[in-house]
Amino acid sequence: MPEPNDRSMQDLKPTVWIGKQGCSETMIEEIVAQLKKRKLIKVKWLQSAEVEPEEIAARAKARLVEVRGRTLVLAEKASGKTPVKKAARTTARTQGRLAAVQSGKRAPAARPPATEGPAKKPRQTGALKARKK
Repeated sequence: MPEPNDRSMQDLKPTVWIGKQGCSETMIEEIVAQLKKRKLIKVKWLQSAEVEPEEIAARAKARLVEVRGRTLVLAEKASGKTPVKKAARTTARTQGRLAAVQSGKRAPAARPPATEGPAKKPRQTGALKARKK
């Protein structure tokens, strides 16, 4: 994931607010859910709240990008998994066609030739026809 710049983080709106009760397990669940959706979130907390940004990042299994004042930015940790490419689905119909073409019983499907020349004008309906004077 590309490293976010300062400008993108300033434009980011806080999506999680931590109140005077601190960071509960429910807050951590909400942070995790939002990270799955947005990949980068901003968290703010009240001045009276006791918050440790490193602890929040560790509990949410996220990467702590930046802390400024009473605001922190979290990013989703890059997983070691590589995306699995799905194979094209073959149906019985396509398998039968492929077998017929390979055995020589059937010619491969021909595409219609591309038309060249001027395109036909769309036909006008009665409401759009020009009026004769």
